[in-house]
Amino acid sequence: MDQLQSAWESHIDIHTDPSGVPYDDEAHQQAEARRNAEGWAAFEPIALIAARLVASSEQRRPGLSAGAGQPRWGWQLGVLTAVTQQLDTIGSSAQAALNELPPVAGPGSELYEAVISERNTTAWPLLEEWALHAPAVVGIRAATAGTERTRMTTSAPSPPATTRSSPAVRR
Repeated sequence: MDQLQSAWESHIDIHTDPSGVPYDDEAHQQAEARRNAEGWAAFEPIALIAARLVASSEQRRPGLSAGAGQPRWGWQLGVLTAVTQQLDTIGSSAQAALNELPPVAGPGSELYEAVISERNTTAWPLLEEWALHAPAVVGIRAATAGTERTRMTTSAPSPPATTRSSPAVRR
């Protein structure tokens, strides 16, 4: 998402006047539609597990040792929960709308593409919000993984001392 946002900002810098008005409105709308579609495509692989990632982080957060977390993480997880639910609703609504289309309105048809475009356009600001707050999930997982890793990587006990002395080696 960071790359998409950076690319979009570069596009705006190049293709709009100082007040933000596009030089070519049609080209701007096409670029925006591509950006929105790429944003949805970037989120889609984690869409099915996004709610679990956030919920898991919410469960782990209280177990963080003092100083291991960020005060903002609780608030960010709340935002992520709400945004994830909204994105799920958008995706489900779009799928329902696609399912209601007549059989001749498959991928590439005007009706199909209108549903997909509406989904992507509606989702874009939420995807930006998700990307902004997702580092909280990563931070919580890293902070808790550090304590789990410490427990798992403690050094093994020294081998027991033998009471038998080894035979002398003759040369």
